[in-house]
Amino acid sequence: MPLRLFFFTLLVSVTLFATSYNFSELRYSDATGRYSQVDGKIEFTKEGLNIEYPKKSKRLVYDGESVTLLQDAKEIALKEQQERYMMQYFEILKMLHEGDESELKEEFKVEKKEYKTLLKPTSTLKYYINSIELTKENNILNYVKLFLKNNDTITIHIENETE
Repeated sequence: MPLRLFFFTLLVSVTLFATSYNFSELRYSDATGRYSQVDGKIEFTKEGLNIEYPKKSKRLVYDGESVTLLQDAKEIALKEQQERYMMQYFEILKMLHEGDESELKEEFKVEKKEYKTLLKPTSTLKYYINSIELTKENNILNYVKLFLKNNDTITIHIENETE
């Protein structure tokens, strides 16, 4: 399901503001009533980002101009529309990573309450995402929850920063 992979990638990337982190993702599917969990690593680069799922031998690479999906070290072709959406979202992730709050406010309505931040999409993202909830502790992001339009949720817990 390419759209789910896209949203997972979005959520994972939104959660990370440093160079490289390990993460744990818990996904709930409303259609099946089931949970699934995966672990991974995300790294921000000068040009974009890399997301790796070691147990699944899967990697996503965004270089600022295109998205590449590698499965078992083989490139998997993405549909043009899927790649376009992923690139749009990865640009938002770069905004988050770079801390450009003014650009972020162009895409989301931002509500802050104590240690939580709620992002409500105002752009085309609103057709896929209801909201994103971020939680920080000591100014370090440690939790992100994505509420999708199809009632699925994706929760990311930041495990630790990698070197």
